[in-house]
Amino acid sequence: MSAFEDQIRRHFRRNFAVNVGDLAFWAVGSSLVSAATVLPLYISHFTDNAVLIGLIPSVQFLGWRVPQLFTGNMVERLPRKLPFVWWVSLNERLPFLALGLFMLLGTSVSTPVTLAVVFLLLSWQALGGGLIANAWQDMVAKVILPSYWGLFFGVGNAIGAVLGVGGAALSGYLLNRFAFPQGFAYSYLIGSALFMVSWFFLGLTHEPAKTPSKPAIPLSVYLAQLPGVVRRDANFRNFLLIRSLATFSSMGNAFLAVDAARRFQLGDEAAALFTATMLISQAVFYPILGRLGDRKGHRALVGASFWIQALCMAVAAVSPNVSVFLVAFALRAAGEAIFMTSGMPMVFQFCHEDDRPTYIGLANTLTAPPLVIAPIVGGALAAAAGYVSVFWASAILGVLSALAWSHYVGDPGHMAAGQSNQDRSLDTEVAN
Repeated sequence: MSAFEDQIRRHFRRNFAVNVGDLAFWAVGSSLVSAATVLPLYISHFTDNAVLIGLIPSVQFLGWRVPQLFTGNMVERLPRKLPFVWWVSLNERLPFLALGLFMLLGTSVSTPVTLAVVFLLLSWQALGGGLIANAWQDMVAKVILPSYWGLFFGVGNAIGAVLGVGGAALSGYLLNRFAFPQGFAYSYLIGSALFMVSWFFLGLTHEPAKTPSKPAIPLSVYLAQLPGVVRRDANFRNFLLIRSLATFSSMGNAFLAVDAARRFQLGDEAAALFTATMLISQAVFYPILGRLGDRKGHRALVGASFWIQALCMAVAAVSPNVSVFLVAFALRAAGEAIFMTSGMPMVFQFCHEDDRPTYIGLANTLTAPPLVIAPIVGGALAAAAGYVSVFWASAILGVLSALAWSHYVGDPGHMAAGQSNQDRSLDTEVAN
């Protein structure tokens, strides 16, 4: 056993615990500033433009995914990822504080300026997350034993979901107790404080240094090599194509909260109900799906997420009352739980650990354009034909994605085939 492997084994439990703390407090903070429920309702006070509301996830996806391909070359050559991740991640936390403070200004600022500031801060936050996303994922894959990847994401997000129910309840109280927009402002300020708690836990990670196995090369040379990686790996290429198609099955997600609130004449506090429904569902699904992915394979679960997303959209389209509509939020939560517990670990399995930042970057950046375009297309369709039409279009695309996945994407199997007997013995020892 090398000194590096010995440190990974000795500090596994600590790294599992503190990174679960990071995930959990990030999740509960997110429940107070939910981009799926809280922010769309805040924006709806200033505009009825469905395209603008649809831009919320587009900006998030663009900022989070695009930088990852361009940071891969640097990340592969960092002996330790944590220092870079810890300091740069302030850029994905501080914008929430700034947005909360801005909301305290109330309606004294004009609508165009308000929308410009909100989207500027949202862009800063998304870009801050995108700059560290590749390094953070690689760090997690490095310090968490491979056969516990799914469980790690499942437990961390499940705890966050349980705590997030309280966060959602607090958000609902604030939105109901205080006049607009003070309730939104207080919700964002408390959420920003919780994000700093997650930052503290992240800093407790013990990551041993590992000398890079690859020589330093210019970014231009690195980028020129990437098309060859995609051409050579047909299974990975199909994975990218079908995951891109599946993105359009989620173009209705941005409109669930707004449509439900308007269809059933609900107030702003309904955002807390929707968020709590998603969090309770995630608390149930995360640990189960995480361990199931570790044991049975992540490919099957990702394929199932497309069927679940299609059903989510169909339920939203036909819901006759709030109670049935909540099922759509629960299904959306299940699909997102699969993405977190199996979507990322599946990417890790396509390659050797030395190439992991490159595959992470390719998987996230090349699928970014559809993630940006889909909500905008959904917004345009909603403006022309209504939210229900967006839900039905999304459901059909979800079914097509599931069928294509089952026929064209195989199990990467890299971890099962490439994990050494020594790694397996480490897993067994830790488990015992």
